[in-house]
Amino acid sequence: MTQRIALVTGGSRGLGKNAALKLAAKGTDIILTWHSNPQAALDVVAEIEQKGVKAAALPLNVGDVGSFDSFAQKVREV
Repeated sequence: MTQRIALVTGGSRGLGKNAALKLAAKGTDIILTWHSNPQAALDVVAEIEQKGVKAAALPLNVGDVGSFDSFAQKVREV
């Protein structure tokens, strides 16, 4: 069986956080992004890991297209 992994932008709060938690509750591993609040992202990662799935938080500014290549590399390393 292949493990599902979801990339959730803005996963440290609001709709993104809600989506990440719902996906995690269904057994999906989560990579979430944050822009300005790393502690909130780490708190969500801890909450997700309590559900028994893997989680990681990576910084990303979706308004900076130039940062996407380095972000993609970080995703591959997770």
